[in-house]
Amino acid sequence: MAKLNRILKTACTAAAVAGGAYLASGAVVYEGALSRWGFINSEPEEILNKPENMEMYLRDANFRKADDWYVAANPADTKLVNAVGETLHAEIINAETESHLWAVLLHGYHSRPRLMAKQGVVFHEMGYNVLFPYMRGHRKSEQNHCTMGYLDCFDVIDWINYIVSIDPDSKIVVSGCSMGGATTMLVTGETLPENVKCAIEDCGYSNCYAEFEAQIGETLHLPKFPFLTAANAYSKLFYGWDFKDCSPVDAVARSKTPTLFIHGMEDTFVPFEMLYDVYDACAAEKDILEVPDAKHDESCYAHPELYWPKIKAFLAQYMGE
Repeated sequence: MAKLNRILKTACTAAAVAGGAYLASGAVVYEGALSRWGFINSEPEEILNKPENMEMYLRDANFRKADDWYVAANPADTKLVNAVGETLHAEIINAETESHLWAVLLHGYHSRPRLMAKQGVVFHEMGYNVLFPYMRGHRKSEQNHCTMGYLDCFDVIDWINYIVSIDPDSKIVVSGCSMGGATTMLVTGETLPENVKCAIEDCGYSNCYAEFEAQIGETLHLPKFPFLTAANAYSKLFYGWDFKDCSPVDAVARSKTPTLFIHGMEDTFVPFEMLYDVYDACAAEKDILEVPDAKHDESCYAHPELYWPKIKAFLAQYMGE
């Protein structure tokens, strides 16, 4: 019996050590990838201090026009306190003349509102007020962790309700790129005010876990097991959400919001095939644009002659403008 007890004690100790190591590996991945002190805010505060952004600014007239517009507008930082007492931040650029048209533009992972200027400047030229929320864990956000849209979608709904409170006659389009596109789809899966007329998602993933599965080897050079499964276990245990429950493909199946789905055909960061997963699942009125030669979040630059006419036609149909 004593020998058996020693064996059991040794086995339990080994299991505890293994379990601790497993969770520790998950913590490293989760905190490194999703905490505000990790990768997501690692770029320079001034975006043009990043060489590839400066190169884009000098090379691409559309990028330059958009960034100059955003900087000149000096958008106002607007704060909102949600139902659980968290402070949310967004920046607003109002239309040149009074307008009830609103575009809520959602940036991607490792990004910020200023990099959505490429969308914002065009909406502004069409007479829209533009609201740019800070996604969780990013820059001015006061939340410490990115949730890949899982909680952000409720923040976006708070901003939608804010718009309705200051402009009851508002007509709203929600649009986002990458993680912002995924968040847009998650928003459409919820009950929304009638003011929300349509949505546009550009290169959003079908499911957070599936996206991490596609990228953990390519981006972090780590195997899915144990690192992804451990990070998900860590997320569930300490932060209360499961990567698999962050599921735009399930949200659009509940959607009643007309949605335009856009994806670059050369996108490997969010695999192009995910476009068909979400488009096919969508229960609402829908349209689709496959952009040739476009990598991740580059569709509007690769083929603006396809991108913007499609969006403008979609908006004309559902925003009544």
